[in-house]
Amino acid sequence: MAKYFTDEEIKETLLDNLDGYEGIDSYTFDDVFNDLFNSDYYIIGYREAEEAVEDYGIFKALEEVQKFDVETFGEWDTDYTDPEKVANMLEYIHASEYMQNMIDRAGLYLEDETTIENVNKLIETLKEY
Repeated sequence: MAKYFTDEEIKETLLDNLDGYEGIDSYTFDDVFNDLFNSDYYIIGYREAEEAVEDYGIFKALEEVQKFDVETFGEWDTDYTDPEKVANMLEYIHASEYMQNMIDRAGLYLEDETTIENVNKLIETLKEY
């Protein structure tokens, strides 16, 4: 069973942390995403990152990262020789897709503020799916 890069893992991260963002003035779900999935490393350690990418499928991981990089930056920007960078970018990609899907299901937007009502709406949606 997959241990890394899963929707369940991303969902758990969101559910464990969303309460802390309720009612923060001028804070959006985009800020929450950045805090949880873009401001720190997902996997630290060459060996763990290498094993995670191997378990996922090296070529599948590289293909997803390359596609994202080219669509976003116009070129393959991630250092594909560094398993930590590949693993961290892969988690970012999966978390971005998952969060956007849940935001859409909740009838919200990434630009919406993290009001108590909006955060609770997203939490309920996460628990439902």
